[in-house]
Amino acid sequence: MSLDAVRSGVREIDERIIDLVAERQRLAARIARFKQENGLPIRDEEQRRVVLDRVFTYAVESRIDPVAVRRIFEILIEMNEERQRECSGDGNLP
Repeated sequence: MSLDAVRSGVREIDERIIDLVAERQRLAARIARFKQENGLPIRDEEQRRVVLDRVFTYAVESRIDPVAVRRIFEILIEMNEERQRECSGDGNLP
């Protein structure tokens, strides 16, 4: 397999990752509606901890750097919280 072919495969994976992040953002909008209807705060420390612990453990099981994966998911959670704020009329997103 050539280097260009491998890079093409990486590019395809990158695009799938972006598609999955976009789907995560769409779900964040649904979560925002539920939270708003039920008077729940956007930030949920317990859920945040559950997600970060879960992805850390899965990264260990998958033999990839769990600290880096945790950092990535901290960013994803922050993005989702921002999306939820935006859906509630308080965010900075377009």
